[in-house]
Amino acid sequence: MKKFAKLIAAATAVVMSLACAVSAGTYDDVVSGIKFTELSSFTVPQTEMRGFGVDPNGKYLYGGLLQNGPTVYQFNTADGKQTGTSYTFKTESGAYIKAIGADDRGYVYMGIANAANNGAVYFAICEENGLNEVSNVKIDIAGKVGVNGSFARKIGDKYYMYLVTNYDTDRIYRYDVTDVKNPVLDTTFGNNAGYTDLAALGINDANNVAVADDGSIFLATKMAGGSKGDTFVKLDSNAKAITNKNDATECYGAAIIGEYVATSSYKGAKIMVFNQSDLSLVKEYTYSDANAVLCNLGMGGDKLYVGDQNSKLVVSTAIAIPEPVVETPVTDSAATSDAGLAVAALMLAAGACFVVARKKH
Repeated sequence: MKKFAKLIAAATAVVMSLACAVSAGTYDDVVSGIKFTELSSFTVPQTEMRGFGVDPNGKYLYGGLLQNGPTVYQFNTADGKQTGTSYTFKTESGAYIKAIGADDRGYVYMGIANAANNGAVYFAICEENGLNEVSNVKIDIAGKVGVNGSFARKIGDKYYMYLVTNYDTDRIYRYDVTDVKNPVLDTTFGNNAGYTDLAALGINDANNVAVADDGSIFLATKMAGGSKGDTFVKLDSNAKAITNKNDATECYGAAIIGEYVATSSYKGAKIMVFNQSDLSLVKEYTYSDANAVLCNLGMGGDKLYVGDQNSKLVVSTAIAIPEPVVETPVTDSAATSDAGLAVAALMLAAGACFVVARKKH
């Protein structure tokens, strides 16, 4: 046993000593080496493409206009050109669409504000092929209100759509959209049986939203200053509390990149990448076009796509997100010998080192 104790002590000391030298995340080097270039510029009825969404399968991009009617245009990711397919919300001709999300089943989710920005908002669900409307829902909200964010995510065996409202009423809603023909408000979510009033969390304006696999919610928000945003926040999966936050000047977009999360800036042409765990900053990029107005961003396949309000689309180089590593458990036979036990101790110590490293960003 003395020999075994010495083996454990030695193994632990060696591995824990490495923790001081390790300060990188699982693949910080990957998300720190991204390059961004213009994919395309295009002509639409007017230049303010405030809404932008990305097909997670990497086939299509979507743009919605701030003015000139509630129409969303579809683009190919291969060349950034319009496919010739578009969707127009017909319930209110003066409405506009600046919140767009998509899921991996081939559905697109559009948050829609009415022309008066008053009394109600809508969302519509369309098929990506042809952008045919499957359903739409009206949400009555008293006073001045608009829509800034839409995101779809599968959690467990259900698909959810998250919808963010703004102006006088800042809320985040969650709908069960497993059956896209019959969206249902998830009354187990939030602090008001289906939604959270974000003002109660100190948020004055909420912009785009992204949701991680574990249900954690990331929001570009304004809590103090800035024309659009100033703080990127992480909410718990039920949107009842802010669990982390970080300064992000003029933050407006939100996107999940593996175990990381990113925001884009409405001014300053910035793209910032954070660790999901604690929102520590990993990398800040400045896009080459200083006049770019980056309205939102999202992962499509292995690339990050960014919408520029000035009728332009931006694309990253391929982002090689590693596959999760599955640890092989120590067998009983290995653990019965001193050497096997020492190896087990080494693995435990290495795990401790990993935790320490992940906390040091």
